Amino acid sequence: MILAMALLLTGVDHILLGVPDLPSGMKAFEQATGVKPVYGGKHPGRGTENALVSLGDGIYLELIAPQQQPDSTNDFTRQLAALKKPTLVGWAAHTNDIAALREKLSSDGFTVSDLRPGSRLTPAGTRLEWTTLSIDKPEIATAPFFIQWGAKTVHPSQSSPGSCTVKSFEVTDPQSKDLSRLLNDAAVALGPSSSDKPHMRLVVRCGEREAVFTSD
Repeated sequence: MILAMALLLTGVDHILLGVPDLPSGMKAFEQATGVKPVYGGKHPGRGTENALVSLGDGIYLELIAPQQQPDSTNDFTRQLAALKKPTLVGWAAHTNDIAALREKLSSDGFTVSDLRPGSRLTPAGTRLEWTTLSIDKPEIATAPFFIQWGAKTVHPSQSSPGSCTVKSFEVTDPQSKDLSRLLNDAAVALGPSSSDKPHMRLVVRCGEREAVFTSD
């Protein structure tokens, strides 16, 4: 099922595009779209850094890569380093009350993580703050994590290069029933389809150009 952003992406916060290193990933995205991502900064203690492109009000694309001199090495940074091309590696949905969402998901039978605060500094020295929550069980490969931005944080969709929009975002998963239940609980209007293997597909339109990114 392909979903039009204007109607059915309510609740999607950002989509993660993994790249093996940030300079080459930024160059590949610019070559595909004509839009140059802006460097975002490093995630302290997590071994990653990012660059961003706005996809419209309230949604953005995050190019994420291992730091060139990593302060941490983990399964995720190793996954990113092994990529051969820009590849979708996840997505996030936003919430205005992440503590209440955690309680709701727990009561509906999901095993959820603790609330995890995070932050980074932009190159201009602005501090961005957020809290995230993820689902541990049931295991759903294409499930989003959930994010609540700090009250004083300007959303990256408002501070990143624009001129790109989402033409379509498709999510399919063998656990589509559990994923649908999860998204319904979180009031995220994105209807996944069932498939033999997990898959994500994003089509972005940047001016006259379109670019397709997938999870494989």
